[in-house]
Amino acid sequence: MFPGTSTLNQLDRIMEVTGRPTKEDLEAIRSPFADTILSNIPQSTKKSLADLYPQASATALDLLNRLLQFNPNKRITAAEALAHPYVAPFHNAADEPVCDKPIKIVIDDNKKLPISEYRDRLYHEILKRKKEIRQRVRVRHR
Repeated sequence: MFPGTSTLNQLDRIMEVTGRPTKEDLEAIRSPFADTILSNIPQSTKKSLADLYPQASATALDLLNRLLQFNPNKRITAAEALAHPYVAPFHNAADEPVCDKPIKIVIDDNKKLPISEYRDRLYHEILKRKKEIRQRVRVRHR
């Protein structure tokens, strides 16, 4: 949705749609680098989602707007997104389990890595967790 030629260019493209984050928004993401990075991005003219996606329905634009909140505290939750009218035809509450605790990604977010390394580390963590779950299930069934 926001392909960029660099991290700064990509952030610039995102902020063209979302607007510049407020001080409250920056504090909410708890990143020591955010303020420094964003200060290097020039002010740009804001574009509306409707202009970017003129064929999109009002409900699609509403969902996108709610998903693209910079501040995670203002962003729509997964449960709210699943109940949003745009995805109503696909919503099946009986088959959408809810995690009862926060999911923590064990990759240090304050260290810059190549995309391929982030991807490899995430895949490794997913496979590790799946293996742990399979072992727990085997132990219970013995």
